[in-house]
Amino acid sequence: MESVSTNADLWSEVSPFWYAVTDAARIGGTGDPVVVSTLHELGLPTLPTVTETLDAPQMKALLASPSSRTTLRDGLVTLTTVNGYDGIDLDFESMNFGGTASDKSAIAASYVTFLDDLHTALHARNKSLSVTVGPRTSTTDPNWAVFDYARIGGVVDRFRIMTYDDHYRGGNPGAIAPLPWVESVVKYAVSVVPRGKVQVGVPLYGYDWPTDGAHHSTSTAASLSTFEQAEALRIGVGAARQYSAVDAAPYFTYIDILGTTHEVWYNDEQSTRAKMTLVGKYGLKGMVFWHVAGEDVRQWPAIRAYAVQKSTTLTTSAPGLVTYGTTLAVTGKLTATTGGAAVAGATVHLQRNTGGSWSTVGSPAKTSSTGTVSFSYKPAVNGQFRLAADPSWAYAGRTGAAVTTSVRWNVTANFVHSTVRRGTAAVLEGSVGPARAGTRVERQRLVNGTWVLVAATATSSTGSYSFSFTWKTAGKFTYRVVARGTSANATGSSPNRTLTVS
Repeated sequence: MESVSTNADLWSEVSPFWYAVTDAARIGGTGDPVVVSTLHELGLPTLPTVTETLDAPQMKALLASPSSRTTLRDGLVTLTTVNGYDGIDLDFESMNFGGTASDKSAIAASYVTFLDDLHTALHARNKSLSVTVGPRTSTTDPNWAVFDYARIGGVVDRFRIMTYDDHYRGGNPGAIAPLPWVESVVKYAVSVVPRGKVQVGVPLYGYDWPTDGAHHSTSTAASLSTFEQAEALRIGVGAARQYSAVDAAPYFTYIDILGTTHEVWYNDEQSTRAKMTLVGKYGLKGMVFWHVAGEDVRQWPAIRAYAVQKSTTLTTSAPGLVTYGTTLAVTGKLTATTGGAAVAGATVHLQRNTGGSWSTVGSPAKTSSTGTVSFSYKPAVNGQFRLAADPSWAYAGRTGAAVTTSVRWNVTANFVHSTVRRGTAAVLEGSVGPARAGTRVERQRLVNGTWVLVAATATSSTGSYSFSFTWKTAGKFTYRVVARGTSANATGSSPNRTLTVS
């Protein structure tokens, strides 16, 4: 409880080991309402773990009976609802032992049927179903054959893998959860189970094997210890801590007072850090620990630094003014707020606001290795741009500051005849984009260095306009056409045009 309450921000749920199934109608054990209340006050859902004492032949018989399955299902649902639990975790391991391969094959099929039924019943009551499974590296792996990963993964909310005891108490000494083996189990799991359900198991314990001095255990099984006990022993016997970088596991050796050589392998903060990176690498739900109490407490800040989504900074830039019809570039850069490291491979969206609300435009893009991203866009009206980065496993989502881009009218103007005789009509015509019927356009003449309004008209539905006028005085005269700014578009003017009157 101390480990959990001190680090409540890192936990998604807690599973006290309180219950065991002894037959279809009997679930032994007693929960603790005070613990549940305390966990709930911390905002932590409680999914007590239920083990079972039935070996393969016994479980095969139970699961083969529809009435027995229903009885067990109803008992688990009642246990969950009556005690105010948020769900249940099934850790059925005994069913993997004893019996024949045929028994285990039958269990693998009927267990999924049972889980599917239990999952439906729990979900109807807004409760979750977690299932703990043994480690497997392939569909044909003979180990833990009672667990059909693919089918179980489809009918549960949590898929917890006991990726430990690769070296076990009754075997030869070695890393309890060697990293390459753990990763091979995870790689197989995510190939058949939705990775957002998978929790990789991390052992917070160690084994002390009496050996023959040549890495072979004696007939005496290894003793179990916590990290604190293993470290106290190491210091007490004056042994040097050694570390297998390949296995990501610490170990040491010593000789007891009877002259027996011992080899101790355990888990500390460094080995937890090595395994936690699998969560990000494979997009897993997280880690599950067996079990908290006596662990290396240095792991908690290390996990927090890795697991809590990092804050990001997202810059956005775009031209402040463009002419209608221009394709502009909206660019940005996503970096970690602390340290300023580039965030590569993030999904970023281009968003646009032209009337009070934001909407995503175009397709998303990925940030480059330097954290940069660029979008091409051809705006029609005044508005704002911003970039929005999706959250990832490692980084929090971020929306950049808005930048305003004004889009000026694109005004064309040309004289039908650039030279006319006195008294003959001159025609100045063109168009305004974006085309909008009734847009006011002004014909202006340059007089002594100042533009003077001489006439105005409105555009047609296609954006076209025309001015017709006559001159009695010979000379050269400079004109332009201006579309005044509105809420939709900024003021735009045509290039200067010269009329020669002869």
